[in-house]
Amino acid sequence: MDPDELEALGVYDPDAPGAAERLTLVQLALEHGAPIDDIRAAIGETRLHALAAERLMLDRPSHLTLAEAATKAEVTPDFATRLWRALGFALAADDATVCTDGDVDVLAFYRDVAMTAGPDAAISLARAVGASLARTADASVEVVRAGVEAPLRTAGGSNVDVARQLVDVTATMVPRIYPMFEAVHRRHLVESARRYSLWGASPTEASTTEAVVGFADLVGYSSLNEQLSTVELDALIDSFEQRTLDAVARPGVRLVKVIGDEVMFAAGSAPDAVAVVGQLLDASGLPPLRIGLATGTVLAREGDLFGTVVNLAARLEALAEPGQALVDAETARRLDPSSVEPRGWHPVAGFAAPVEVFALRR
Repeated sequence: MDPDELEALGVYDPDAPGAAERLTLVQLALEHGAPIDDIRAAIGETRLHALAAERLMLDRPSHLTLAEAATKAEVTPDFATRLWRALGFALAADDATVCTDGDVDVLAFYRDVAMTAGPDAAISLARAVGASLARTADASVEVVRAGVEAPLRTAGGSNVDVARQLVDVTATMVPRIYPMFEAVHRRHLVESARRYSLWGASPTEASTTEAVVGFADLVGYSSLNEQLSTVELDALIDSFEQRTLDAVARPGVRLVKVIGDEVMFAAGSAPDAVAVVGQLLDASGLPPLRIGLATGTVLAREGDLFGTVVNLAARLEALAEPGQALVDAETARRLDPSSVEPRGWHPVAGFAAPVEVFALRR
């Protein structure tokens, strides 16, 4: 489209400040298949500089409503709506063309999961996938913003410079992301199945398993948060997460999640869990850690663990002194008696009766 056509469509004003930059960004977006409505929306949301890269990310044009995609995937509109929400996407107007042919494939995949394991299991899996990929997407965008866009703007780059750089990065990296995802995911599938075998855990319809659950947190993190610069805080968090990954990198153990200054892990045996504890407590260059372990039946759901055992491990972590690991009686029972020291019975928030507590000897 020429400038006159764009002016008539209301996306370009030759007399407005920054008109030349606006024209270049609009034309770049058009070159990469952005429709005029998307350009208008991007202008209103001050993200016109990113629109051309977004079109490369989507790869295929959005030309179906969610209801139309549901029909093509042979699922009910209700199931498609539940799935769309579970994957973490906002619902658009009924007549909005938000879906691509790729989304039809997604709906069809979860249709088959529902036929195999039931609709609730399909929605549960979609929630886990959506949450994981949303976090991965946020991390990817953060890397580009901090490592590409910010230095370019600091050096005086314009929105056009940024837009072109984002297009180059997207065109180079995005096609390589998905083969990488497949390779990593396949390996994680194997590792997850192997871990349950190592745990000796029989499958249950309630999705329960026996595990040793551990929580570890950095002592004094709140005060450090106020004392450290942003760069220093980033280095501390990075070091903590890396030390945790190093500690849990052993058969039969997995990192469940990282919650700021706290990590949650699970092991199939008490000795494996204690090995993780020892490596964490011995880590140099970090503030002291507090750790809690508890053993028993847990509910495994959407990649996370739930239940009384999880709550008890978290409470024992809170009771521990800096540099100390506390364990419950069941964990102590599964360890060499010489490796634990009785610490008596303690009232624990959320538990009706006092809990017998042991400290790991080091």
